Amino acid sequence: MDVFVEYMVKKQNTGKDVLLKVVYAVLGVGLLFLAFILSPFLGMFGSIAILAGCGAVYGAYYLITSMNVEYEYIITNGEMDVDKIIARRRRKRLLTANARRFDEFGAYNHQSMASRSFANRVYACTAPEDPGNYYAVFNHPTLGETLLVFTPNDKVLDSMRSFIPRQAGGRAVYGNRPGQN
Repeated sequence: MDVFVEYMVKKQNTGKDVLLKVVYAVLGVGLLFLAFILSPFLGMFGSIAILAGCGAVYGAYYLITSMNVEYEYIITNGEMDVDKIIARRRRKRLLTANARRFDEFGAYNHQSMASRSFANRVYACTAPEDPGNYYAVFNHPTLGETLLVFTPNDKVLDSMRSFIPRQAGGRAVYGNRPGQN
């Protein structure tokens, strides 16, 4: 029997993200305002200044909406694809990992993993400190030893359970879901 599960999570905005959104909005509107103020003094180039100001507002809108990120997990017979969806207009495949090749798997603890070194770290989760995060450590063909942090639901965990090797922690996949013991 084939296993196919899809699940999507939205990345939470950090304080830095909110600050950048405010800066982009203020710069875009400020440049448009400046273009309107300076356009009478620029003569025939005033309309070009106003167009440039409108372009700055559109650029700010584009940058602000590009900070809306979602991650999609697609599980197909133990093969996990992780995609990054930016502003619902672009999709980028972050990685593909086979659950049978996981070296470690379990509930993610930010403090215990911070001191370990990996060739690559992929955070495809709502927030790195989220209590519902899980991690997988595996050797990726192009990325090397990789730490993947993700926020699955119970359906994703159930679909992966039979594919994760026992020595990697495949039988103990539950435990850090909020509200469960």
